[in-house]
Amino acid sequence: MGRSRKLKLKTYELEIESLSHEGRGIAHLEDKVIFVSGALPGERVIADRCFSRAKFEEADVTKVLVASEKRIDPKCAVFGICGGCSFQHLSSGDQIEAKWEWLKDAFSSQAKVKPKNWLEPLQVQDWGYRRKARMGVRFVVKKDKVLVGFREKKSGWIANMDRCEIMHPSIGEHLVALGECIKKLSIKSQIPQLEVAVSESDTVLILRHLAPLTAEDEQILSDCEKQLNIIFYTQSGGENTVKPLNKTAILTYSHPEYNIIMAFLPTDFTQVNFLLNQKMVSLAMDMLALNDNDEVIDLFCGLGNFTLPMARYAKHVVGVEGDAGLIERAKENAKKNNISNADFYKADLFKEVDGFEWFRGKTYNKALIDPARSGAIEIVELLPKLGVERLVYVSCNPATLARDTEKLIEIGYKLETAGVMDMFPQTAHVESIALFTK
Repeated sequence: MGRSRKLKLKTYELEIESLSHEGRGIAHLEDKVIFVSGALPGERVIADRCFSRAKFEEADVTKVLVASEKRIDPKCAVFGICGGCSFQHLSSGDQIEAKWEWLKDAFSSQAKVKPKNWLEPLQVQDWGYRRKARMGVRFVVKKDKVLVGFREKKSGWIANMDRCEIMHPSIGEHLVALGECIKKLSIKSQIPQLEVAVSESDTVLILRHLAPLTAEDEQILSDCEKQLNIIFYTQSGGENTVKPLNKTAILTYSHPEYNIIMAFLPTDFTQVNFLLNQKMVSLAMDMLALNDNDEVIDLFCGLGNFTLPMARYAKHVVGVEGDAGLIERAKENAKKNNISNADFYKADLFKEVDGFEWFRGKTYNKALIDPARSGAIEIVELLPKLGVERLVYVSCNPATLARDTEKLIEIGYKLETAGVMDMFPQTAHVESIALFTK
């Protein structure tokens, strides 16, 4: 078996020319592209190589010789080490401007198009916004300490962090206390992660454990629940082993503008930023311009995040989703919110759908799609068959949005409006929204 070569230390002095779509500075040296973490356009920096290939290399800034006017001091003590954030050296205004430029570039370079109108970037809060996450846990013998946090950028180690500025304060301010709690457990070295789910009223932590908890361990966790005002669930294996330690949490978030309360399970997918989500849904509603004659289809509907607000204004809404659990929650949420004009169906939208009841012989004049990062090229091609005249596309990946835009234009749609939304401030994640008309 061959052994990988250890990369020789190499230090550069570089002029940073632009910013990559991952938020890294771009420089050129000796016919190679150098991607530099922590660098901004216009800067001259000293950087150490950390990765090398034939046509490009990656490096980390060790010293800024000439700083950009846009550079600011990071808020977090472990910024640059922790892999949770990549953009704290830019102001929130400059972050969203960069994301807007990335979306523009994706449209122009791949789809060869730009929208007739650009939306103002949508931002809400810069810190303490994140309500869903998986955080690593590790007992470090040499430090005699349990670390709780995100993993370091360049390794699988857990960053040694006392707090997390982007996590909701109910968790972000209590990482040390959580580590001290886990350290008391008899199986402290068998706890690899915590999954976080924060609702508008409760905070749930799903404790993954690779060995059984003792009665004493359960009491320690119960005491921690009271101390930190959290609710522990435990997970000994797959997702079907997730169960409450003591009590079942009732997790909800709301859409006050539409008088809707959404219930969800700790393991369900929800948007991480509740305030931005409310603004995003309102924006999508405005773009769809719904009325009581509209037949609407919501593809990749999840637990009805867009579907139920749309049902308040449309004649009828159909939500389609591949996860059976989310479909059940969507139906329950419709019932609890007294919504009777919304139907939900389970279907794998990446496979043949011609035989499904919601597709066969049906027409919808308006649609919303909110797919995963891989986009929705398979379902986009079917929209003309469904009669869709007005489409709102919510995307978490400019590259696949641009690819799907190219297809939409090919089959007769026009890109009317687009914009970016800061769902994940301090990171390079780009959330965007676009309106297409037939």
